[in-house]
Amino acid sequence: MKNEILQSQIEQGRLDDSGEFPKVVLIDTVSFCNLACSMCVHPEMTREKGVMPWDLFTKIIDEVATKDKNVRVWMVFFGEPLILKNRNPSIFDMIRYAKDKGLTDVVTNTNACLMDEEASRKLIEAGLDAIYIGIDAFSPETYSTIRVKGDYNSTVKNIQYLLRLKEELKSEKPEVFVQFVEMDNNAHEKEAFISFWSEQGANVKIRPKVSWAGLIDAPNLVLEDKDRWPCYWAMQTMSITDKGKVVTCAVDLDARFIAGDITRSTLKEVWNGKLKELRTMHQEKRFTNLPEICRNCKDWQSARADYFQSAT
Repeated sequence: MKNEILQSQIEQGRLDDSGEFPKVVLIDTVSFCNLACSMCVHPEMTREKGVMPWDLFTKIIDEVATKDKNVRVWMVFFGEPLILKNRNPSIFDMIRYAKDKGLTDVVTNTNACLMDEEASRKLIEAGLDAIYIGIDAFSPETYSTIRVKGDYNSTVKNIQYLLRLKEELKSEKPEVFVQFVEMDNNAHEKEAFISFWSEQGANVKIRPKVSWAGLIDAPNLVLEDKDRWPCYWAMQTMSITDKGKVVTCAVDLDARFIAGDITRSTLKEVWNGKLKELRTMHQEKRFTNLPEICRNCKDWQSARADYFQSAT
């Protein structure tokens, strides 16, 4: 029901400013990725890739824990978090730290290619609340054209193991979502994808393609500026790079607009600085006054998804 209400608010242009603190924080724990997906511009990313320092990470988590433990915290912004599975501190240490601080909604996004049996067990043990797994296909052939460098069959086995392990351990968490970005070359597999994964015990998330603020073609973005509404990402979310830079939103992967620096400021200070100015412009529909990356972006249309609950 919560997702349905949010989607309705977005489509009707009634999404409010989240107030003095963001409702969602995306943390760039690592900006490296092991795949080169066709609908993603990660291979062309120009900003320096890296891993977030532990002291910066803990600073972010500590402030969120102080301000609002119910803020949704993503353990990823624009990389593959399981690249950190063997690092010290690992992604599991990061999740556990956030949970030990009392955060109630710690989630991550992954392609699951590196999610072997040990990683699945550690994700459960760390207390992860939800995991969103990008697959985007129901056949090895389609998968290979989209999730370049990935292996469909091993990825499916990894997800099935996580679902079985949860059942064996009688663990409700993490809630598992498999994601399908609907595009021309995979739309014919959508219904089979929904049916298969629902029967497997996963929730299914179907979402539209984004253009990454105009960096790739997204023919699904058909609405004109006269129909524009305040962007969900701008109104609710804060995205922080591994260097601590706060950018426009979740599609500003190259940090083309810097709203602040968490190494020098608090999240609250940045949220109520340049980001507040952007939110005000959105609310007042002064879209022509926005920074170029935001002014010309059409991804406000893509900040939505359809959800299908697991059949088990």
